[in-house]
Amino acid sequence: MEIDDPLEDELGKYEDKWVAILESERKVVGSGDDAYEAKLDAEANGYPTTTLFKVPRFDTAYVLNA
Repeated sequence: MEIDDPLEDELGKYEDKWVAILESERKVVGSGDDAYEAKLDAEANGYPTTTLFKVPRFDTAYVLNA
């Protein structure tokens, strides 16, 4: 059984951008070209505590060689 995750669908809008997410609500609350911009955007939207990460480009594959 596959679970539909609204956050996963929303991340499609942020290819190759940094995002600030509110994990408790599973939503993007800020974005930018770098982590600092995403954090400032989230703070301006009223979310001072978030998780930051970069959404990868969708035309790029990442391979882990362990």
